[in-house]
Amino acid sequence: MQVDVLTSGIWQTNSTILSSRGACAVVDPAYFPRELDAIVDKVGERGRAAAVIFTHGHWDHVMGHAWLPGAPVYVHRALADAVAHDDPRAAKYLADARDFDSRWYVPRPHGYHWPRELRGVVEAEQTELAGLPVALRTLHLPGHSPDGLGLVVEGLLLVGDYLSPCEIPFVEDARAYRATLARLVELLPGLREVIPGHGPRLTAAEALAIARADLDYLDGLLAARDVTAALAVPFPRAGDVAGMLDHHRENCAAALRSS
Repeated sequence: MQVDVLTSGIWQTNSTILSSRGACAVVDPAYFPRELDAIVDKVGERGRAAAVIFTHGHWDHVMGHAWLPGAPVYVHRALADAVAHDDPRAAKYLADARDFDSRWYVPRPHGYHWPRELRGVVEAEQTELAGLPVALRTLHLPGHSPDGLGLVVEGLLLVGDYLSPCEIPFVEDARAYRATLARLVELLPGLREVIPGHGPRLTAAEALAIARADLDYLDGLLAARDVTAALAVPFPRAGDVAGMLDHHRENCAAALRSS
């Protein structure tokens, strides 16, 4: 299997192409039109797009499917169900993309819509994706969002918006996020490499250090009895990055809701 990672100019968002024997799975194609054109070109060099996979439904990870119109799109079943039932969460993901593009004058020639068909998957020891000649293990990784989908293939973990060296955790459900981190701590020693949704590729040891630091951070938030104590929990990293304090405040609120 060959692995290509193309990194967007927005938030170091990674698009990963897994290719084997001419079949490619494109994970989280993002984000600007010229970057999506480059992804299509790379897929053409490797063969053909056999599948598109979203690690979760957030807008910065899902807008590229229209550039690969012939490929089936796989997501966690929670996202497929949300789209099928017109869940406001799914509508907000698209609205957030439209708002960002409007604010920064980004052309989106295919508009804002989910694929006509989403193939929902759940956790499995092995998942067969149409036309892809490698076996993938799928993982349900909730906490950042309820529809988090991790992929393990040949010692490589694609983990979506966890374990980024560029940012602190972005927490929606604090206890689910903690459970995901604890699981990753157990899983990582048996792997070779990790590709986070944002930031550089990591060795398993580097990713494990991030997972442990994030677990300590979550434990601190969950142990806090009030907002003041939660806000005092130190960041695991990225303290000087613009916007992280606001995310920390949101994490504090999420943790206190879980208490």
